[in-house]
Amino acid sequence: MKKFNPFHLVDLSPWPILTSFSFLSFALGVIVMVRCFDVYPFLISLVVLLYSSFLWGRDVHREGCYEGDHNLEVTIGFKVGMILFILSECFFFLGMFWGYLHLAELPAVELGGVWPPVGVSPFDPKGVPFLNTILLVSSGVSVTWCHHAMEVGEYKVSVVSLVMTLVLGLLFTCLQALEYYVASFTFSCSCYSSIYFMGTGFHGLHVIIGSALLMICLFRFYFLHISPNHSIGFECSVWYWHFVDVVWFCLYLIFYWWGV
Repeated sequence: MKKFNPFHLVDLSPWPILTSFSFLSFALGVIVMVRCFDVYPFLISLVVLLYSSFLWGRDVHREGCYEGDHNLEVTIGFKVGMILFILSECFFFLGMFWGYLHLAELPAVELGGVWPPVGVSPFDPKGVPFLNTILLVSSGVSVTWCHHAMEVGEYKVSVVSLVMTLVLGLLFTCLQALEYYVASFTFSCSCYSSIYFMGTGFHGLHVIIGSALLMICLFRFYFLHISPNHSIGFECSVWYWHFVDVVWFCLYLIFYWWGV
């Protein structure tokens, strides 16, 4: 059938609805794991979510890389969609910052009238959090270096700088997990600990997702699927990683530095 527009009319696919239900079951699995200490629903939903996401991404990759459906108009739509997604994520973290600042400005009498609450020992902002800030900012520099090298056709430099970004992201995740392990407070100790673990935990989840996206881009570099004229997936991944950088910088200033 002849098309009378430049846009890509996608074929019928089961993966969007399956991935949506997988996200729903994943969220329910998290609740069951926390409330009932049953990890099996969480693991099953996670496997189904990863599998459906992989198959959906495979079809999108095939449409763009082998069938040539991702023309200029389609890539512009991808970029606009990514910008709107990042904007929605900004409001998500804005809600956490708002809640933290509200609790810090008006500490309850039950908390001792001070912030952080009595009995809570916050982390030293000049310790592991500062090191994590350096690691994540450095990863932002290295992924920008990778993007620039890709645009000028320096393939080996792109691969090396992307590997550096993944290593820095892995170090950040490990140090964040170590920080949780040595924390003197738990999620249910007070509102301070709850919003701290919520904010840093969701940011850590975004770092893991961003690392997974960049890992996929690394495999695509290896198979020569990314070029200066075919790099929309890589560009969106770089944007997402820079968003993670900016959010962490705000978390560091508010949760670690100003909050103590």
